Amino acid sequence: MEPSGPKKVSVILPNYNYGRYFNKRIDGVLAQTYPIYELIILDDASTDNSRDIMKQKLLGLKNIRPGLRIKAKVNKENSGNVFSQWQRGIDLATGEYIWIAELDDSCEPTFLETVMKGFDNPKTVLSYSNSRIVNENGKRDLKSSLRKPLNFVREDRPSKDYIRNGEEELSRVLSVYNTIPNVSAVVFKKDPKIDFRKILDQAKKFKLAGDWYFYSEILLYGKIAYFKKPLNIHRLHKSSVTETTDHKIHFAEIQAIHNKIRNDVKLSPDAKKKIEAQEKHLRKAWKIPE
Repeated sequence: MEPSGPKKVSVILPNYNYGRYFNKRIDGVLAQTYPIYELIILDDASTDNSRDIMKQKLLGLKNIRPGLRIKAKVNKENSGNVFSQWQRGIDLATGEYIWIAELDDSCEPTFLETVMKGFDNPKTVLSYSNSRIVNENGKRDLKSSLRKPLNFVREDRPSKDYIRNGEEELSRVLSVYNTIPNVSAVVFKKDPKIDFRKILDQAKKFKLAGDWYFYSEILLYGKIAYFKKPLNIHRLHKSSVTETTDHKIHFAEIQAIHNKIRNDVKLSPDAKKKIEAQEKHLRKAWKIPE
């Protein structure tokens, strides 16, 4: 790998009614040990006090960080889909790399510095770190009852960092389950060969697995880098879509991704066995008929 200087990272911060986390999240992003190129703050017609908090914070940032590129957009009406906000942010971004930092999540100060090392390899298109889950109040090691069935046949997290071909990752791992916990753990390359608008239009068709679809498409264009240290902190809400969606819908989307990746790459024999075992287990755990 060839090391390089700081790369231009555009940080997209989508928000909907997360005013209570706003200041802490922005401060955490700006405290990164790797330089931020620009901030893109997107409010999806929040009904809480997010916009007032955003205005006050931006006024302060103009004095504290006068050279920082900042773009703030507020929707008059809710878009109804998170991927519409992702697309808007990507369209606005002028950096070479994108970090979608959801406003209710947080991270360690070394998150970006660590993850950006993955792009020292010019073929890397997606780099991410391990995560830890907290609840709405920031309590660690939350165990979600819904996610327990999804942990079946899941391989242990790798014991070391790695970079591998995206198609190999799809064949061995992502063809079975989504190992990327949430988008806040990810930085991806804004590669002109990747049609993000087309990918996100397809992702909108999913209720739960749109992010999994998104990663699976990006990895067809290059390598993936993984860092074992849990530098991302994912906040899981009791009212989240993952926690409240009907099991039949969830299972159908998992099957759809399994089939999609099966058509994109040749699956490893082990992955085929794991897919069969996982679908069988989920049918039983979620009481879904054949």
